[in-house]
Amino acid sequence: MTKMLAQANTKLLWVPDGGIADPSAPTVAELTAAGVLDLSCLVTKANYNLGPTGDESVNDPALCADGNSSVPGNTNYEAGMDFFRFTDTAEDKAWTTFTHKGIEGFLVERKGKRFDVAITATDEVAVYGVITGTPRNLPVPDNGGFEKFRQDFFVQSELVDSRAIVGAGA
Repeated sequence: MTKMLAQANTKLLWVPDGGIADPSAPTVAELTAAGVLDLSCLVTKANYNLGPTGDESVNDPALCADGNSSVPGNTNYEAGMDFFRFTDTAEDKAWTTFTHKGIEGFLVERKGKRFDVAITATDEVAVYGVITGTPRNLPVPDNGGFEKFRQDFFVQSELVDSRAIVGAGA
């Protein structure tokens, strides 16, 4: 049994608002359209968080109940990552895309295939409708390193499908 490797096997796309009609069934055309930004090589592995973090617990027993049973309630999500800055404005795509809070769009994550393999029909992807928080520059470590900024996203739960299948349709 072959395990799925993590090295270079995550593709992350930014699809601007309105670019995906149905988060449960994004199409190849939607995920490769003009304006879609491949973030795969712009994001650091450190501090990369995207997905559900757990469920709230709902406790509401009947008056006659002997115990306090609970059921899963709302799902909580986390979406935030650190981006590299680039010296050339044309290459500094994340910084020039995420300019302020309130930008709506979709983060689409595919795992299991190399980041540089094109999206194809039948790929399994996680689709998260998000709104950007305020981008903020990160301090440079004392020993040097790269200039980076942090971008947090606010996941809109009605626009999430963590097991969507890419369709061939336009």
